[in-house]
Amino acid sequence: MSDKKFEIISLTMRYWFIGLIIFITIRILMETFRTSQHYDYEDEGPFGHIIFFMVIFLASAYALLSYKNPSGFDKYTAILGLIVGVSFIVQYNFFRLIFPGMDRILLIIVDTLAIFGFIMLYRFNPDSAKSQMKYFIVGNVALLFFAIFTHKIRMNVIFSYILMALGCILLLLPIIFGKETFGARSWITIKGYNIQPSEFVKIILIYVFASWFREGNKFREHLPVYMFAAVTVLLVVLQRDLGAALLYFYVFIFVYYVATSDWIMVLLAGGAATLGSIISYHLFSHIRVRVEAWKNPWRDIENKGYQIAHSLMAISSGGLIGTGLGLGSPQVVPAFKTDFIFATICEEFGIITGFCIIGLYAMIVIRGVSIALRNKEPYKALLAFGATVALTLQAFTIIGGVIKMIPLTGVTMPFVSYGGSSMVTSLALVGVLEGVAIGTSNDNDEEDPSEDSDYEENEYVEETFGEGV
Repeated sequence: MSDKKFEIISLTMRYWFIGLIIFITIRILMETFRTSQHYDYEDEGPFGHIIFFMVIFLASAYALLSYKNPSGFDKYTAILGLIVGVSFIVQYNFFRLIFPGMDRILLIIVDTLAIFGFIMLYRFNPDSAKSQMKYFIVGNVALLFFAIFTHKIRMNVIFSYILMALGCILLLLPIIFGKETFGARSWITIKGYNIQPSEFVKIILIYVFASWFREGNKFREHLPVYMFAAVTVLLVVLQRDLGAALLYFYVFIFVYYVATSDWIMVLLAGGAATLGSIISYHLFSHIRVRVEAWKNPWRDIENKGYQIAHSLMAISSGGLIGTGLGLGSPQVVPAFKTDFIFATICEEFGIITGFCIIGLYAMIVIRGVSIALRNKEPYKALLAFGATVALTLQAFTIIGGVIKMIPLTGVTMPFVSYGGSSMVTSLALVGVLEGVAIGTSNDNDEEDPSEDSDYEENEYVEETFGEGV
């Protein structure tokens, strides 16, 4: 197909894509609030129509991309789109059957975000999209494992110390054997695969923090976990990965405050983090570059401000409904497959789609906090809260950097950005949330929630989280 014909079709299909995206987002939003008060996830109702329109969106995008080839219709691309769409249906029904008590809306949100990633990555580079699909399969295995692990296994002190040691070892590997990328030394290469250990340590942090803080505020008894948190942050700072350090700090502060309501400790930790940020600014040149680019990217648009400036131009050029799939210029934006994929999505699908994506991450917050509040065990409730914080604050941090609200941090956009470590870890965190949700549904099977009074419900929430909620 000629470039002119493809341009006409893509411009026309913008309205089809926007309509599907808005419909899917609104339906997920409606179901999120409709089911937010349900005690049993099995009673939430059928969501097959949402899955159907998600697959239609994916298949339509791949069908359009199959005409982008100047030599003619690419049957492989169209068939791949159908296969991937069917795979999402199979995945959803597989988890629904083996975990009847899972939070299905949460899985649908995650799959919707992953679909955006698959479409954009295939548009950039088909090989990258195929690799991302493999990572997604591995991530689903991780989701299954951590859902079962969270539901069946309880942490004890010995196991938490083992996880602490494992976390420190994983963070030492890049410092000793790693390679430097974009100023950070946070990657190691194993048999041709680049792996980022700091991603996997997020899972360890959540389990350790939930295990130690489930009994509330016991400062002296919690000294080992305070030291562990400080050491992990220090190790990622030594890797010059300030994005991971910020995320670790987020997880610690939020889980700690929810468990203890100790605002004094939070203020002290915040002061230490501020001091550490100032020191990092003076020690690491790439941090100074990012701050200067954030303050005014147009001053040195060809060098320091190149990333942010072109990101903003890409978003603005897309307008409300985008330039059309396949008609943007993603290669102009640096790291368009990873850090800046949000900008390229906004360029080709429009700012409206960007708001919908932000809304999907916000709905993960709602579902995650809802799972945490429903669970009667402090340990599992804190697990759910920690996983929610790790997923969503990472998303909002990178989106904030891309649109120049905050300096760039170099973290990935969960489920959307290209990267195996990020995809597997993000889906593992979803597994943690689903494991807690499954346990909550099973607990509610044993007792009738309709017999609980409002007083009893409020009492259980206070016992679980203390005064911090």
